[in-house]
Amino acid sequence: MTTNGQHRTVETKDGRTLPFGASQVGVFELVPRLGYREYWYPAIESKMVKRKPVTLKMLGDDLVFFRDTNGKVAALTDYCPHRGARLSGGFRRTPGGGPIPGKLNDEFKGYITCPYHGFVFDGSGQCVAALTEGPDSKLPPKLRARHYPTRELFGIVFVWMGETEPVPIEEDIPWYFFDDDVIVETYVRRWDMNWSLTIENSHDSHAVKIHRGNSRRLWNLNLFRKSPAYHGHMRISEEGDNYIYIVSTAEAKAPVTAYYDNLKKNWPQKTWFRFRTTRRTGGSTKKPKQFDPHRPGYTGVYRLPAWVSPSGSGDRSHLRCAVPVTENVVRMWTVTLTRKSFWPGLKRFWWKVVYHASHVYQLPQGTNEFEDMPVQSVGCLDPDRPQKIGATDVGLIFWRRRMPLKSRDAQRVWGTKKVAATAAEIKTAEEREAAEAL
Repeated sequence: MTTNGQHRTVETKDGRTLPFGASQVGVFELVPRLGYREYWYPAIESKMVKRKPVTLKMLGDDLVFFRDTNGKVAALTDYCPHRGARLSGGFRRTPGGGPIPGKLNDEFKGYITCPYHGFVFDGSGQCVAALTEGPDSKLPPKLRARHYPTRELFGIVFVWMGETEPVPIEEDIPWYFFDDDVIVETYVRRWDMNWSLTIENSHDSHAVKIHRGNSRRLWNLNLFRKSPAYHGHMRISEEGDNYIYIVSTAEAKAPVTAYYDNLKKNWPQKTWFRFRTTRRTGGSTKKPKQFDPHRPGYTGVYRLPAWVSPSGSGDRSHLRCAVPVTENVVRMWTVTLTRKSFWPGLKRFWWKVVYHASHVYQLPQGTNEFEDMPVQSVGCLDPDRPQKIGATDVGLIFWRRRMPLKSRDAQRVWGTKKVAATAAEIKTAEEREAAEAL
């Protein structure tokens, strides 16, 4: 077995062989490369699913989406159980994929027809007719395509990817989505990297280096903010059953520039243009009720299965959900929440202008795609190499080491013995690390 680029294992007390590296805290020692499966994930915008079926890959599975006889979005495996042909009839030339509409598969409204031999399936995945075998065929009752439960909320189709019984979707979506006063905007793009890497990136010290000088920050004057010179140590300020909050212990007090004795220089070296002390907000000077559970001093959240909240300001909150496609491709959902009461009446139109002309330009594109993605993408970062992580990586360590044991996969699929044994191994590794540190 290869772990962190090395062939290393450790024998446990109960005779099991596990990958060595708890002290190294490798990226995929506990975190699944294709994501946690026993969860609801955002799949596709509702407006993209019409009568003609469309296909997407999620967590390594090929799915096909179409409207059933009740007009609801149904999701099935994209492979016909008869001979394995794609029900979507489409072919994706890239692993990130479609959605791409097929041909000859939407002849009957509310059903999907295999374009190869004409086997027709309803929204539950049950075959109801075999067109090429005739109306008396005995095969349809025996054929059933895997069905993935779906829910449509906020203009998004969510899919349950697990093998076990779905939980109420409210357990997997941040609660403030369900506030009647909230407006939800989505921005979806393919990123060429493993899903977990972009989750880890959300709450570490990279911001003070990567996100300092992009020219796009001229648009909202954030280029002139008095940004801290360093991030300092991180600590977990709150822990729940499926989330943690991370806070920097030094960022708020860090100077604009700091002196490094080995370099005999300050860094950043040029700070004369950083004179702004507050972040601008739009719409109103009245502070709205917050739509997330952040309290003053909180900087972000990791939430299972793949939600992060890198930032939030007075009038909006910026969240991301990383949906694995393949091991090296992720479909990144960027969700922006704001309040209807903050943009009343005609100001709602102004919010749309602000969102499309400024917010998307600044955050999903400028910050995430032009600054984060080039550093983390395939070929730029090797997650399987040995890593040595430090005080600013507290959230990352928790994400790799503790969050997997909190996951529903661990509770429902992995088994209690494996979870308990793994937790014991982690505790032993942490005690060893503490002793070595002394």
